[in-house]
Amino acid sequence: MLTLLLILSLQGGQIVVGGAAGHSSIAAALEVAEPGDTVRVLPGTYREHVVISKPVTLAGQPGAVIDGGGSGVVVRVNAPARVSGFLIRGSGSSQSQEDAGIMVEKADGVVIEDNALEDVLFGIYFKQSDEPIIRGNRIEGKDLPMSLRGDGIRLWYSRGGLIESNTLHRSRDIVIWFSDGTRVSGNRVTASRYGLHYMYSDDNEFRNNEFIGNEVGAFLMYSKNILFYDNLFADARGVTGRGLGFKDTDGVRAEGNVIVRNATGIFIDNSPTTAHVVNRFTGNVLAFNDVGVQLLPSVRSNEFRGNSFLSNVVPAAVTGAGDALKNDWTGNYWSEYAGFDGDGDGRGDTPFSYERLSDDLLGKYEELRVFNLGLAAAALDALSRALPLLAPRPLLVDSLPAVEPVGLESVESIAGGTRGPLAAGLLAISLAVAGLVYGLRRSVGRSA
Repeated sequence: MLTLLLILSLQGGQIVVGGAAGHSSIAAALEVAEPGDTVRVLPGTYREHVVISKPVTLAGQPGAVIDGGGSGVVVRVNAPARVSGFLIRGSGSSQSQEDAGIMVEKADGVVIEDNALEDVLFGIYFKQSDEPIIRGNRIEGKDLPMSLRGDGIRLWYSRGGLIESNTLHRSRDIVIWFSDGTRVSGNRVTASRYGLHYMYSDDNEFRNNEFIGNEVGAFLMYSKNILFYDNLFADARGVTGRGLGFKDTDGVRAEGNVIVRNATGIFIDNSPTTAHVVNRFTGNVLAFNDVGVQLLPSVRSNEFRGNSFLSNVVPAAVTGAGDALKNDWTGNYWSEYAGFDGDGDGRGDTPFSYERLSDDLLGKYEELRVFNLGLAAAALDALSRALPLLAPRPLLVDSLPAVEPVGLESVESIAGGTRGPLAAGLLAISLAVAGLVYGLRRSVGRSA
């Protein structure tokens, strides 16, 4: 990155493409460009495949289009360059050839910003290129079945990157593999497979991103020291729909995230993997999910504190036999909690213990989820209360449950934008009920 900044800070020349006096093609202008030059491309459609092998700035004026004609890689970057201001379209459709709108390979410090990419297989692909900056781009993939799409953004062995304020639609994934020290902020991913598909990458940070209507919001594997702050994970549906998932991941810090209307809000498998390491989930809102948090039976050393579990069909579940008691569940708000706050300290006077016979069966037999809201589930729970021998052991215990939820303003503000007026109205009713329950608990508790 320092090399690029040094070169581009020098007083480079200006080369024009298009117009009466400019070069007829981008390739011709790049051929005569010197390091540090700026190649300015006037409005028009340039039907060519561009290769940048010098440290230059390639800047498109509004209306400048690079059209690959439906074959290969449209723009290939092999030097520390900057590409901005273009509509780039028409890559090939071969996954084996990794056809892309922009391919950067073995070039550190490349900046790709403020471009629109349409009808591309892979959108922006960095391979073995450190300190990438991918900022302010709009990427829409080819209209293909999910299995045939390419990734909207992919980092492969590319450390120290910034992925910021991009919009991705109808791609496959944002992929970050073998790429440490990456910051991902302010991006929006919709109608894709994995909003974020992440493996073997440490010390990375994710802030203020929105993953909406994807098959999976984000899934992280085989990584450590990951920060998630103030992100939205919404509407990951289907049997495998997960807002946020972890496998073999250590040192997670997830704070202030909103996780709503997913099949499963948070899914955890064998995380953390290392003794004396704790994954911490603090101040998050998990609302209107089928399952709030789902864990595998061996999962331990996850800390859930100060979160709001609001109107999930099942607040927590363990896949197969077992419980979640080896994890810390302290000071969370549970909409299922029926206790009171007699002394007004914001904590329930009795612990919250979550145990339902129907959920115990659901954890063992996920195919029974179809009955979870029906009369069968209600009958099982009533039977377990009448016959103590049938009562399941607690799945989790919160010794100091909060009686007031946190973060509801952010949930209300985003619900209307992601599902329209009906969802906003239903959510407003739910939030009003939550507030009413809180007031009743306090008033009844104090009068007792």
